[in-house]
Amino acid sequence: MLSQLRIQTKLLFAFLALIAISAGAVSAIVYRNTVESMERRVEQSTEQAINQAYSFLSYKLNNIKDVSSMLFMHDELNDILNRGRYGLRLGDQIDDYNKILNILNSVQSGREIYRIRLYVDSTNIYAREKSTIFALGTVRNEPWYGEMLHNSDGIYCRSPYEDEYGRTGAKRNIISCVRPMRTEQFTGEVMGVLSLEILEETFRQIIEETQNTTTGKVYLADRTNRIISSTDEAGNGTVVPLVDLDSHIVIEKPIDGTSWKLIAHIPKSEIYAEVRQWSNELYLVLSVVIVVGILAAVAFSHGLTRRIKLLLQQIKMIESENWDSQTDVTTHDEIGVLQSHLNQMSENIRVMIQEKYKTETQKKAAELQALQAQINPHFLYNTLDLIHWMAMERGAREISEVAVQLSSFFRISLSQGRDIIPIADELEHVRTYLDIQNRRFGGNIRYTIDASPEALAFKTVKLVLQPIVENAVLHGIREKLGKSGEIAVRCRMHGDVIEFTVEDNGVGMTEEQMRRLADDSSGAGYGIKNVKEKLALYFGEEAAVSFERADPEGTRVRIRIPATDRDVRPDEQLYREANKRNQPSI
Repeated sequence: MLSQLRIQTKLLFAFLALIAISAGAVSAIVYRNTVESMERRVEQSTEQAINQAYSFLSYKLNNIKDVSSMLFMHDELNDILNRGRYGLRLGDQIDDYNKILNILNSVQSGREIYRIRLYVDSTNIYAREKSTIFALGTVRNEPWYGEMLHNSDGIYCRSPYEDEYGRTGAKRNIISCVRPMRTEQFTGEVMGVLSLEILEETFRQIIEETQNTTTGKVYLADRTNRIISSTDEAGNGTVVPLVDLDSHIVIEKPIDGTSWKLIAHIPKSEIYAEVRQWSNELYLVLSVVIVVGILAAVAFSHGLTRRIKLLLQQIKMIESENWDSQTDVTTHDEIGVLQSHLNQMSENIRVMIQEKYKTETQKKAAELQALQAQINPHFLYNTLDLIHWMAMERGAREISEVAVQLSSFFRISLSQGRDIIPIADELEHVRTYLDIQNRRFGGNIRYTIDASPEALAFKTVKLVLQPIVENAVLHGIREKLGKSGEIAVRCRMHGDVIEFTVEDNGVGMTEEQMRRLADDSSGAGYGIKNVKEKLALYFGEEAAVSFERADPEGTRVRIRIPATDRDVRPDEQLYREANKRNQPSI
């Protein structure tokens, strides 16, 4: 019967219960004032105990920080870790191992620090010692390692974990405070991790001194409210339980210089127990009314919130695209109607998405088939080959040669879908392009292509030279008065860097034009911009494109890339950003 009533009716019954409870208001005021007075007294005494624990904890943590800072700033230790990354001789590694042990033993404090661990480069032989020194590679995938790198407190303290203690092999709870050792101290590459281990019981003994109530709990927690140490050892590593502020006194005190805090939960029921010793007679008459009101409020709130929570859970599942989420409708009030409509809406969305997905899949498949039919390299090569032989049969040698050159041009342009090709192919692509253009412009374009033999063993991103050469032809030489000129393409090795140079004796560029090209402004050509983006996509900041005036006239373009003899993959973030833009082809 109750499940068929509307929420308004249910609220009315709840209000009637509250009215009955309010009959004891006068007596409740006396009781409340007494309780508040005792709450203040307990809260003040707890705050004093918390402040004392805070002082002790700060002292111990400062000692640990001091030891960590001494090692972090230790010049000899930093030098050992830095050179250990470059593969020293066995004898040098043994010397470094002994030096590391002496340094660590010289700063270890038996009162605060249980053990010091140092994680070093895995290539060092002493990284296998596994007593004081460990391999850095064994912890790179640990969750705390990433949290340590993003920590801004100087030193990061992990949650407690169980470890063997001493030679007996007994298990003890350990807290590790870690910090990275970098090549530039606060920046640079991580060359080691320093871990200072403290027994959890060291903190627990301090916390137990704050226990001034029978059932109250005191916790030492990190920034995520995960318990580091507490009066209840079994709760270590779990999240501090949420308590009702109406039934508990909650005191929190952050520990300066760390992400830790002290939290005290004191049940007010313990305070109420003392008050009840003299107030039983006062509440005897009203006890029945209070019990009825409490039961009604509990039943009402539990039934209402339970259904609302189920409704919210269903909404969250729909938000996470779980369209099959359905809630059992057991009532016919407003919440029941809302549940029914939400179920229907979820089903409608699921059907619509399935239909939309099917339609889009079919559309994409059709588009792909059409694209594949349009761009068929075999068809293209076969057609050019047919033109070549037809021209040969008719004695049209120049047409035959152009067909062969065009076939070579497209073969390298497509490269079977590869973006990384040999430098020799890239230079051949430019040579083919210039041969075709030279025929087009009546032999007025003279060119040279020169590459050092050692450079030809490496690879590059395809189609980075042709747009530069095309600019030299169309905007350099063809804009001269005689419409003729020379282009020189060179490829040289400079250490581990390959440099391409494209130089022409055309009309050249103004300072403003070169500035726009260098800054990738709106005045830059699509071809040049596309070349820069492709180089940045595959080689990052190691690639560079620069423009300068040639002597006595013309333009010189330099492209520098790192030398590589293998295929490279594009940077994923830059690749996603490039795909978002509708870039024109070169």
